Amino acid sequence: MRSAVSVRRAAPVVLIVVLGLLLLAPALVLLVYGIRDWGLIPPATLRPLGTTSLGSSAFALLITAAGGLPLAWYLSNLPRRLRFLAEGLLAVPLLLPPLVVGLTLAFLLGPESLTHLAWTNTFWGLVVAEVYEAAPYFVFVAWAGFGGVPLLYREVARSLGWRPWRVFSRVTLPLASPNLAVGAAMAWSRAIGAFGAPIVVSYHPQGLPVGLWVVLEEFGLPQALPLALLLVIVALPLPIGALIWSRHAAR
Repeated sequence: MRSAVSVRRAAPVVLIVVLGLLLLAPALVLLVYGIRDWGLIPPATLRPLGTTSLGSSAFALLITAAGGLPLAWYLSNLPRRLRFLAEGLLAVPLLLPPLVVGLTLAFLLGPESLTHLAWTNTFWGLVVAEVYEAAPYFVFVAWAGFGGVPLLYREVARSLGWRPWRVFSRVTLPLASPNLAVGAAMAWSRAIGAFGAPIVVSYHPQGLPVGLWVVLEEFGLPQALPLALLLVIVALPLPIGALIWSRHAAR
């Protein structure tokens, strides 16, 4: 009887340990072999890939935040009957495969398109591709954050004679800031890790994801794994910092 009870108590612990090891296995392999083979990365590829990824993703995040904040605020104030339509329209970029997004952007941004921008295979073409992959995540999370601010708080602030901008900056924005931080972290991770759209729109200049694929094709896993570790090292600090700040702001 006691042995049966002990087995039942131990089963969840064993299951958690097994699942944890399975989930952590890729990270452990990346860490061990990435560090071991770090010297195999061609030095000439490190700086251009890293600076291109950081620069393009930073611009993509700034553009996403500048356009996504007012859009999310507007969507949070829509009548209930229009929200379903807005959600459907905003979900379209998420439902389209990234490769398809890249093909349509290449058609729109190419030298022979209606826009005549000739942004394919340029830095700004890469930024646009990353914005399209990252923006919906930020807008959805920011929309939820603004929608979660109780209307009563805003009404009380207005009753004190506060102007709309002051209500937004002193009441709505601080209360929604934990969600905004999470949205920024998701958008950054999506932008700097974007592959499907950038490989079509901007094969050159290459960011880290496309460069990683090229190195894998040309040299194999020993050179690709340390480059993948570099991508993780570059991508993680901002999301980790944003999530920590989000927890602090929520408290």
